[in-house]
Amino acid sequence: MNPLLPLTVAAVLAASPSLEGLWEGPVTCPPLATAPERPQQPFVLTVSITQGAEGLEGFMGSQQQGLSAQLKTLSVEDQTLRVTANVPHHYQAELVGPIEEGTWKATLTQGPLSCSALLQREADVQRKKLPIPPTSQPKPVWSWISAGEMLFRHYGVLGPEDALGFASQCAIVRALFSGNPRFECNSNCNFCKSMAGGSAHEVVGMLTDFPRKRLASGRRTPRLFAATAPVLDSGEVRRELDQGNPIVASLNLGAPSAGTEPGMNSFLPPLHLAVIVGYLKTQASTWYLVNDPYPFPQLTSNPYVQNQGIPIMGLRSGAPVPVAYWLREDTLKSKLRWKESFLVRAEPPAPPP
Repeated sequence: MNPLLPLTVAAVLAASPSLEGLWEGPVTCPPLATAPERPQQPFVLTVSITQGAEGLEGFMGSQQQGLSAQLKTLSVEDQTLRVTANVPHHYQAELVGPIEEGTWKATLTQGPLSCSALLQREADVQRKKLPIPPTSQPKPVWSWISAGEMLFRHYGVLGPEDALGFASQCAIVRALFSGNPRFECNSNCNFCKSMAGGSAHEVVGMLTDFPRKRLASGRRTPRLFAATAPVLDSGEVRRELDQGNPIVASLNLGAPSAGTEPGMNSFLPPLHLAVIVGYLKTQASTWYLVNDPYPFPQLTSNPYVQNQGIPIMGLRSGAPVPVAYWLREDTLKSKLRWKESFLVRAEPPAPPP
């Protein structure tokens, strides 16, 4: 399932203004009824509209709480642009107003709130999104195994015949550790209580050894080569993604209640793995699309949402939950504490005899 749902586009005429790009500008709201003498400070709102594989898609985001979400609908009529976004656990947000020469004079409404916005369009936007569906980690310390599953599906080590989620992740764990007399998952992966990545070396070993073991069992599969790297700058991230290579990022998400894991080394703070699968770059800022496998149970304790990340919603166990996030590069580095990277290259499988 593609977590980026296509927008519902209505009445988009041939003479419609250009919509794609990053719209950004101040939003000014009236004073609160409880303090009419104290005007509220303006805040910045960002709206991204891009052409995806299934049509126009995008998001809105702001440091103002309750405004960060995927766009749900988009329509243009008589030079007036209207977008809506269903913000999790908040009122639906709507922006509507005329567009003229790259300026969008819109009214933002959300529940009883009505504010004026003046957004400018930056059309020079670079964008890349790899077709890597997010997956969920079934065990509290399996983010490294879940990241491995995403990469193995992307490179063809796992195929459509391999069951999604727990079954494939269990197969990865068994392939890596079976034969070890202390391996607690030999009979049933439901009995696994730990299996956290013990070190960066172990993560690299997982990314390279599982494809080789599949190859040794007679499965035609590419070989993967992985290496650790420091935190990457935006140019390095774009180069990797443009070449079709996702980046595994080691993060420190903060308090244990936010879903962190035991450190990959005992002397380091808690670490967690997520996969960078896309970017959006303008002259002023860079955003990354991050697939995070941890099923954060509450948005109030979700470190991405707490730091103005835009949740990309998907279905897990029949319920809508965040499965990926758009967030700014500086936020990933300073707030979610990106500490280390894992880079992967694939060697195509040998042709059949």
